[in-house]
Amino acid sequence: MSRGARPKPPPKGGKRPRKAPPKKGKAAPSLRRRLLRIGLLLSLALGTLGAAGLVGGYFYFVRDLPDIRSLRDYQPPQVSRMFAADGTVIGEFFTERRTVVGRDRIPDVMVHAILSAEDADFYRHEGLDFTGMLRALYNSLRAGRVTGSGSTITQQTVKNLVLSPEKRFERKAKELILARRLETHLSKDDILTIYLNAIYFGHGRYGVQEAARYFWGKDVSELTLPQAAMLAGVVQSPERLSPRKHPDRARERRAYVLDQMVKNGHVGKAEAEAAKQAPFDLAEVPKAAPLEMRWFVDAARDEVVELVGAEALTTGGLRVHTTLDPARQRAAVAAVQAGLKALDARQGFGRPEKKTVSEAAWRKARTAKLKGKPPPPGVPARARVEAVTEKGLEVDLGVGRARVRLRDAARFVDDAGKLPYAVGQIVTVQVRADGPAFPKRMDAILAGVPEAALVVLDPQTRDVLALVGGYDHRASPLNRAVQAHRQPGSAFKPFVWGAAFETKRFTPASRLVDAPETHHVGKGKFWTPKNYTGTFKGPITLRTALAKSVNSIAVSLIEDVGVSAVQDFARRATISSPLVDGPTLALGASEVTPLELVNAFATFAADGRVGQPRLVTKVVHADGAEEQLGGEDDALQQGLDPAVVWVLRDVMRSVVTEGSGAGLKGFPRPVVGKTGTSNEARDAWFVGLLPDVVAGAWVGFDRPRPLGRKEAGGRTALPIVKAYLEAMETKGPGWPAPPEGVEELRVDPDSERLAAEGSPGVREVFLAGTAPTEVAPAAGQVDAGSFFFEEAAGPALDVPTIGLAPVPETLSPLPPAGGDDDGPDDAPPVEDDEDRPL
Repeated sequence: MSRGARPKPPPKGGKRPRKAPPKKGKAAPSLRRRLLRIGLLLSLALGTLGAAGLVGGYFYFVRDLPDIRSLRDYQPPQVSRMFAADGTVIGEFFTERRTVVGRDRIPDVMVHAILSAEDADFYRHEGLDFTGMLRALYNSLRAGRVTGSGSTITQQTVKNLVLSPEKRFERKAKELILARRLETHLSKDDILTIYLNAIYFGHGRYGVQEAARYFWGKDVSELTLPQAAMLAGVVQSPERLSPRKHPDRARERRAYVLDQMVKNGHVGKAEAEAAKQAPFDLAEVPKAAPLEMRWFVDAARDEVVELVGAEALTTGGLRVHTTLDPARQRAAVAAVQAGLKALDARQGFGRPEKKTVSEAAWRKARTAKLKGKPPPPGVPARARVEAVTEKGLEVDLGVGRARVRLRDAARFVDDAGKLPYAVGQIVTVQVRADGPAFPKRMDAILAGVPEAALVVLDPQTRDVLALVGGYDHRASPLNRAVQAHRQPGSAFKPFVWGAAFETKRFTPASRLVDAPETHHVGKGKFWTPKNYTGTFKGPITLRTALAKSVNSIAVSLIEDVGVSAVQDFARRATISSPLVDGPTLALGASEVTPLELVNAFATFAADGRVGQPRLVTKVVHADGAEEQLGGEDDALQQGLDPAVVWVLRDVMRSVVTEGSGAGLKGFPRPVVGKTGTSNEARDAWFVGLLPDVVAGAWVGFDRPRPLGRKEAGGRTALPIVKAYLEAMETKGPGWPAPPEGVEELRVDPDSERLAAEGSPGVREVFLAGTAPTEVAPAAGQVDAGSFFFEEAAGPALDVPTIGLAPVPETLSPLPPAGGDDDGPDDAPPVEDDEDRPL
């Protein structure tokens, strides 16, 4: 048919001719092709979507993954240890108790045990164990939650060090990716070493080194087959499989590990069977550092933190070597506790009030007073005893109850081991804020009692040998040896005398008049120093004045020498606290810490050489780098003239032989020292010097108030130093001979002149060029000048204060005060500081 021709219509009345039916077998292939085509398209689409999902998922999971290369320099937290001078451990600081060791320190038996227990194919796979993973996936699907990991050591390393430990599918996906990455960046040995140092073994121990120390008290390199198998078994569940807590389970797990080691060819069957029968032989549970060392440890820790920072101390694996002598520290603690108990007995500190109170009356009165609020933590408060038990006291504060644990009240336990209190009695307590249900249920300690501090150091090196900051660190951790700033009273007078001798205008034989004298102290106020005895002695030597701690002489001396000269002398002796700018400085009106004052007195024992107290000698970092403290650059420097110091020290010896320090007169070595008592006997001091050791004690209340009737440096603080010296320092070197520039001469005891030949005389020391040249009259001769002087001065001797001219109304009233042999120093009154913090 030609293009455009129309088809012929069918004949009229006829039908359109039928097409011939298709032959069989022609349609099926076409349908199959279409179905196949659809299937291929769907598969391609699903494959594409799946691949896109995998790629998207991969990029989703890796978008915030950490850089695994950082593990090359990974430094896990390690425990830092502090050592005494004899090598004993006195303190540990950590966030995780771990000590990292290299692969060369870890024995093969430990490696084989851990591989057999955790990942036998570790050295054959590339970070992932697919069989184990499928098994874990199947079990998890059946349980509807993640029940196991099938993790390799590489995966566990990633989980422990990089990812969070919770069992989530997202975390698991990241773990798989990072495990493969880790295997490409680190060797197998490196991964295994990281793992063995990172894993947790229970009881607060991380890594194989600390685990070996805890369970057997040995280095990891010394582990035996049974011990290595035990440790490897613990890893699966450290608490449930602990040989200390669950020995039967631990034994079964050890046997399993040994069987796996046989299976993997690491040990023979006979050897494994013998190891199964081996006893645990666990070491004793390591004890915490002795409590009596804590005062020193606290002070040394602060020194290390200042040097390297707190984070380095708690995570850096430092080895801190200190100057502490444990034996001396124990003796110092015992001396402080004995001294405070004796003070408690004399003054009745710690005793309950005399009257008892009914519960109803107590609640009513205290609730009204406290207005429904508990007393602030750390502030002394009265409480009623509700029960006395073997564990301590139950007390009622009126608005809540508190417990006083027996261990926190050890100071008051009687000889029968009981607390001497009864229900209904009123005691003074101090609330802690860490009670189990504060404020309705509180923890408390017995309070309202004095505390003490004792510092012992080597004056030739300034090494602190012992340091005690209170009676009981557990009950009150405040370290008064370094934190309590208190008035030293007459213990400051040696600085006044030293400055006076340094001028060469005064000598130990110089005579000043002990008599009442009024001084202007600023702001329109006047002050007349008085002596505790109420009498004045007239002309006396500077030696006697220091020995008897005469206040009027001290004030006259500082006014003659100059306050600035005394301040300068004290500064050069290492006193660094702010110093009063006035005559009251002579009586110790400025505040110092016990460590500061003892270190300054050490300058007198070291012939004028100065240095700072040293608690830490060396800090060794985990990588072996050392930081030396107190090396050649920190050697003692000459700060004071050795001749001046020798004369001063000789005069201070008289404090012990004939003055307020007489309690040590019979000590087998020649102790040099000085007592001190602040206004109203709020602080009592004594510092004793020997050529190789200086020991100083302070006693007082944390919230300053009088220590009690007749308490003073010689009665309250000296016995603490004496007890320590008698326990530890009875043998040692004597004082050196006088240096160049010092003369020893015989002088007339009644004048400032040399003793005549054949006449009575006393030994005295002088700086070169300051000794008298005039000779006193021989025995039997009369000196007219001396006669008239003594006649004029005589009536002033031993005249009671009340017999003197009336005191001007402008003077501030003062409590009786005077020499340390009898009572407190006579500093001007200060504002009420009952609530003043240390």
